[in-house]
Amino acid sequence: MSGASSIRQTIEHIERLRRALKGVEPLPREALANKSNAAAVLVPLFERGGDLHVIYIRRSDHVERNRGQVAFPGGRVDAGDATLLDAALREAREEVGIEPATVDVLGAFPTTSTTASGIVVAPFVGVIPAETALVKQPSEVADIFDVPLAALRDPAYRGTFEWRRDGGREPAKFPAILYGGQTIWGLTLRITLEMLEILDGGIPARSRAEQTN
Repeated sequence: MSGASSIRQTIEHIERLRRALKGVEPLPREALANKSNAAAVLVPLFERGGDLHVIYIRRSDHVERNRGQVAFPGGRVDAGDATLLDAALREAREEVGIEPATVDVLGAFPTTSTTASGIVVAPFVGVIPAETALVKQPSEVADIFDVPLAALRDPAYRGTFEWRRDGGREPAKFPAILYGGQTIWGLTLRITLEMLEILDGGIPARSRAEQTN
């Protein structure tokens, strides 16, 4: 694909997401604010080499929940956050150094919940400049990495992940994307696949019922 075609496709992808996510209303802020089992996250995208890349983090081993798991930047909704989006942008700045003013917010996915811990999550999607210098907050983030859409779509990177619930006798197997030594599974995978489905012409997120496990 030529450079011009790649850029045009990237713009089309961004606008397709914007149209699909426009008008999606997460749960009211009050439903998630100041709760240990609720969070708002940002799904950051940027363009490189004619393809969109998705930014992920791997949680440190020092956080209270989801230690060592791949996630999107985000966290609890604090009293000072006027909206869920404000919470997602604040957490993205604190965890990986993304300045809120640089984010082109495309919209939100329906509120959903994690498989492992039952945390209710409000996910937002935004495009950031490719030259953004990401800086991890070491106490919360062990690693920051990005994956191009082409790899996220590639069946060669699909596999399974085994996870054992607390007190469980046998581990359960979950679908996963295995890329660069990282394992994308659970809610993070579900959001990723939802985004890919929209980009591939699937049903817009606002037309779906709220996702549950």
